[in-house]
Amino acid sequence: MTNKRPVQLLVGIASLLAALTLLAGVPLLIVATVGWPLPTSIPSLGALEQAARSGVDDRVVVDTLAAVAWIAWAQLALAFVIETVTVIRGRPASIAPFLPGFRMTAARLVTGILMLASTVQPGRAFAAPVTSPVGWTTEAAFRQGPAQSQKPYPVETSSVDAQRPQRPIAADARQRSVTVQRHDSLWAIAERHLGDGLRWKEILDLNVGRMLPDGTTITATDDTPPTGTVLLLPADAGRSTPDPAPPTPPTVGTAGEASTITVQPGDNLWTISEDRLGIDLGREPTDAEVGPYWDEVIDANRDRFIQPGNPSLIHPGQTIVLPATGHAAPAPTPATTPGEPIEVPEPGSPSPAPEHQDQLDQRDEMPATPATNAAPTQPAAPHPAEEPPPSPAQGPDTGDGLSSMGATAPIAIAVSGLSSIVLAVGLKRLLRRRQRDAAVRRERRGTRDAPPDLRKLHHAVISQADDERVDDLHSILAWLATALAEAASPRRPRIIRQSAESLEVLLDHPDPNPPAGWTSSDDGTIWNLEVPPHVDELPDELLSPAPLLVTIGQPEDDDAQLYLDLEADGLLALTGDTTVAGNLARSIVTELAVSPIADTLRVIAIGDVVDDGVETLERVTVADSWDDVRYDIKAWASQSHDELVENDWTNTFVARAHEPDNDALVPVAVIADQLPPVEMIELLLANLPSAATVVVVGDLHGATATVHCERDILTFGSLGIACLPQAVNEPELDAICRLVTALDDPEEQTIDDPSCDDDEDLADPSLSATPEERPSYDVLVRFLGNITVEGGKVLKAKATSVVAYLALHRSVTTERLEEACWFGADGTSPRKRLRNVMTEARDAVGSQHLPVNRDGKYAAGPRLRTDIELFDWHEQRAAALDPSVAVEHLRAALDLVTDRPFSYPNVARNSYGWVDLEHLATTWEYRVAQVTSRYAEMQIAAGEFDDVINLL
Repeated sequence: MTNKRPVQLLVGIASLLAALTLLAGVPLLIVATVGWPLPTSIPSLGALEQAARSGVDDRVVVDTLAAVAWIAWAQLALAFVIETVTVIRGRPASIAPFLPGFRMTAARLVTGILMLASTVQPGRAFAAPVTSPVGWTTEAAFRQGPAQSQKPYPVETSSVDAQRPQRPIAADARQRSVTVQRHDSLWAIAERHLGDGLRWKEILDLNVGRMLPDGTTITATDDTPPTGTVLLLPADAGRSTPDPAPPTPPTVGTAGEASTITVQPGDNLWTISEDRLGIDLGREPTDAEVGPYWDEVIDANRDRFIQPGNPSLIHPGQTIVLPATGHAAPAPTPATTPGEPIEVPEPGSPSPAPEHQDQLDQRDEMPATPATNAAPTQPAAPHPAEEPPPSPAQGPDTGDGLSSMGATAPIAIAVSGLSSIVLAVGLKRLLRRRQRDAAVRRERRGTRDAPPDLRKLHHAVISQADDERVDDLHSILAWLATALAEAASPRRPRIIRQSAESLEVLLDHPDPNPPAGWTSSDDGTIWNLEVPPHVDELPDELLSPAPLLVTIGQPEDDDAQLYLDLEADGLLALTGDTTVAGNLARSIVTELAVSPIADTLRVIAIGDVVDDGVETLERVTVADSWDDVRYDIKAWASQSHDELVENDWTNTFVARAHEPDNDALVPVAVIADQLPPVEMIELLLANLPSAATVVVVGDLHGATATVHCERDILTFGSLGIACLPQAVNEPELDAICRLVTALDDPEEQTIDDPSCDDDEDLADPSLSATPEERPSYDVLVRFLGNITVEGGKVLKAKATSVVAYLALHRSVTTERLEEACWFGADGTSPRKRLRNVMTEARDAVGSQHLPVNRDGKYAAGPRLRTDIELFDWHEQRAAALDPSVAVEHLRAALDLVTDRPFSYPNVARNSYGWVDLEHLATTWEYRVAQVTSRYAEMQIAAGEFDDVINLL
């Protein structure tokens, strides 16, 4: 793994040398070369007159420049002193009158020097808790039940007692705090915890001067603290952690009854509902408990909202009605006298019966169902390795449930598919992104509420989304891929089992030599994570080595998730019960469409797996049959396979660690309920491994792996692993799509779908044209009017610009394409955005028309053509024919012109800067005018005056 300490050392040394050079070297250089720049005496009147007549002496120019240099040096020295004092005092100094750039330069120098100091401190070593490895559930054990489950292989255990990494910044227990997550911002934190993103400055002011893990301090210019930083929050922040201080009771009424409360600064309806529910429950309520009561609060106050229909807008001093929660406040706990011993039952004594034992008895009598609740924040301590599993007579262990739920009954999840944590997290993030984008487009007039019939689904998404576990999975996969790439290992994960306490990987082939931090089973088939990666060991930019990792089920006896990497097999068949297999396939499509562990990918659903409405989830294309996409899939499978072979990469998992931005590694997943053609199967098998993966519902001859589906069990071929099936049925998927649409803005930022001219032959099979043959094409880019792409799905402005530029120039370097289509960018490389746009474009027109990047160049396929090529062909044919025939070609050329050539929408001008830089519009206006003149002359000579008048 990459260690940042040498980098910090180099940065610190460079900063120290730069500071010494600027603060000491510059004045010494000026004194040695120029001396004192100012006059030593006041010049006489005669001397001034003589200077005016003779002009400015060179010495005066040099002295003036030296004086300017002294002023700049003084500004930098003062800024350096102020920044040093700021670090020592731990709080920002008053603003001094600096010229632009000097204080920022000084701050960076001081920060760099502090990094040098931090590298000589002892390194902090962290470890994670080691638990007893949990065995994989075999099919036989699954059918016998959890009490008789046995591990199918011996697993090594470790006696190391480790702890989770502690945050370098500790907050006072009485001060509310929050840990900065990946991709977080101060605005998002303020919006989440203070109810108003505009209050981000309060959080920054409260934390200025605090030390960061790398030895630097938070300054007034740090608007995005690093991931893992613990930030203090204002006192009125919404509860993100339990607060020892009792919440303020409602102003009217008693616990369990309806009451009113006055809104305080920083309040929102969620935190108000959470506080009221916490009073009546006597503990911190969960999000799943707050959600329904939050709905009741909204319904009870609809006539009180300042802006009808917008519960997010409330003002301090406003009175809010709080309906009864249905819970009575618990009796106060008697205080324990200081020094009084607390009785602890002996190990052999029976424990007192918990409260609400009748509820627990009812739960024990219910049939077992898949676990759908999110993992508790604080997992229970693992059982000792030698402790035998509970017997059937003892019943299931409910200790974890009691520690996480208190005395409340479990809340059912409305959608069974949301038992997939990855799906829930991806869907939650998609909903938030759509809401944010829609609010920006509506100029922040508030966000939309979910329709009443979809509120339970929305709450289920929020309550089931375990962001921390998914982020851990993503980070561990990136770490593992980097380690395998550095070790030149050909291995990759095939199946992953993740619980709150452990993570195990079933490899594609046995390997008893795992990377550091992992242990292997005796036969090398399973790697168990022992020590999670330290933050310094993670890649600077988190890569996505397994974008096609999907949830396939949950083991019956714990809260674990079972993931299958579709790319590991390449050609997968879902056999058995067609309904179960279809629901699993539908879940795969839905999860891939919103997957938070994927950077960019394409999902193609063939047949009746999903309806067209699923395309609202992004990434998804729906095709009626294999004929619609077979050339696309064949092209991408062969091109991506060739890229792996050329670079000597054994699989896409390690390849993405070598080159995360490689264009050929963008995955394409095809999920179909129709059998692919035989030649398609043969091509896919011949090009394994590749970035193209096919999953088919039904028996498939030639499949590299099968998952047998039954009503209550999934089994994995010869592996013998079994689990409860993951499923999303048609009504559930329809509800998910309606929820996304309801929270989104109906206005889509796409270019209108242009209609194809009837006289254009899109089915011409020729790949090239002779002078006598009209050029043929599958996809046509129109420039003689509004720039559009015909022959595929509608493209957004950026993708249209990229496809048009490639079609016009045929082959360009990556740098040239970035410079052209990201005209006026901020100077940062848009390489990742270019990959995403190319993925969108290939999804719209097909990979055969936009081949993989070779030798740093993008190219257009032979059947991706432009209307200016057709225009040129007609013009050239007219020049070689008699006027009676030539006039028809000139007319056909002019019919291609629909508006001013190379027109584009004003809002997309940054994408089309290349049109103006290359003077394409004026050039083609002149070309069209010339052809129009020739056509008019021929028609006048032939006596066709009416046609000329109509043309002009």
